[in-house]
Amino acid sequence: ASLTPTLSSVSPSSSSPLGGEVLHINGSALGAAWGKVLLGDNECTLIAWYPTYITCILPPNTHGVYPVHVEVTGNGFADVSSVSGVSYDFVVTDVTPRKGSTLGGTMVKISGSGFGNCSNIDVKFGDLMTCEVSECSNTELICNTERISKVHQLNNGGRHPVYGPGYVWSDIELEILPGDTVEWVWNLQVASKETGISVQQVESPANNEWDGKGFKSEKGPKGRLRQQFYSPGDYFYSSQPVFGKELFMKGKIQVVSDTEDSTSALSVMMEDIPAAQEVVADTGSVAYDGCALSPGSDCIADPVSSHAFLFTMAVCLTPSVSSVVISSGSSNASAMPISGFNGAGLIIEGSGFSDNSCQNVVSLGDNHHCVVTSSSTSQLTCTVDGAGETPMPSLKEQKIAVTVRNSGSALMAVSDPDTAKFYLVPKVTSTNVKNEEFNAAATTASPSTEGGVAPEKPS
Repeated sequence: ASLTPTLSSVSPSSSSPLGGEVLHINGSALGAAWGKVLLGDNECTLIAWYPTYITCILPPNTHGVYPVHVEVTGNGFADVSSVSGVSYDFVVTDVTPRKGSTLGGTMVKISGSGFGNCSNIDVKFGDLMTCEVSECSNTELICNTERISKVHQLNNGGRHPVYGPGYVWSDIELEILPGDTVEWVWNLQVASKETGISVQQVESPANNEWDGKGFKSEKGPKGRLRQQFYSPGDYFYSSQPVFGKELFMKGKIQVVSDTEDSTSALSVMMEDIPAAQEVVADTGSVAYDGCALSPGSDCIADPVSSHAFLFTMAVCLTPSVSSVVISSGSSNASAMPISGFNGAGLIIEGSGFSDNSCQNVVSLGDNHHCVVTSSSTSQLTCTVDGAGETPMPSLKEQKIAVTVRNSGSALMAVSDPDTAKFYLVPKVTSTNVKNEEFNAAATTASPSTEGGVAPEKPS
């Protein structure tokens, strides 16, 4: 009988990149003492070892075929010439499109194999964009790009020329990108009941009073405020008097839009295992239900690389909104400029829109839309639809956002950031008045529930 360890069969012959299945190995002269089983550089966790039979748990591995190496204690490695290796399947073979808005919102189709159900898959383009998976099969996933916004923290660590440290912000002129968040954090080491720091938006550097509509915090010796900024422009802020009536902590946030394109490499990870990439030219396309896309813009060429799929965040593919006005169904019940009833009409002007109406999507908050009724490359008209499983709440801010399929999200470059917010006003459709003695009257108003929209109960 031969004393050379030999493998006769290995099962299964394929694995997901994470491994985890039980590998069954049959052979001869494998010995009674436990040795090692390796697939590539990774060890198969042993379950049982017999002279003719071994079981172990497959390790994780990247895409490829891995021979099963069995190290027999005191007798070298087994002969594996008559058995096939284990195939690990996790590869990207196509990506489309490969360019879109600098702000995200581009739907991307990634083809390949080994994606599973995508529950543990993470898609990114460098450090600039994530891509949130919305549809998935083992061979194809659909994801939507989202810009990775930064959080900029300011503290009261600056030094005042008279009062010393603690009474000036750490950066009094901060430049950020649309979508970024600023967090003010303060802590006064010496404080009295009258002493405290606050943050409130003001109209100009010369003003100390809150402008009545922007961000605002409470005053205190310790606190924080977070504010996300979407529209380009200068945002001035001041504190209330820190103590007395003289000391104010001021600053400016400057939101600037991108002026240059950025290109980043695709990364598809299943936990900590990267997908292999077999790069080809982009010949594919994405499809939206019920909307045939017009040909994409050729303002910029696809990025080219031989080792990884690239994606360009292009300024020329970033739509821009310059103004939002309410054209019908407006209400003066709110002090905000864009407030109206369900069914109100909006006119949105800007650039980079599609003259194919179904390619323009106007969102109101997270759950509702303004249905586009007509479009050109520079103007959209739409009708507010506050219906849905969760009707739009009354007099609550709904952020207006425009996405152009398949360029991506639009920059809200409006002169007044409050015009990028819609407020639904309940509509009185009937009254019931009953005259009593003298001039006493009882009046009830019936709010419009058109489209399932009802006002919130007063708190």
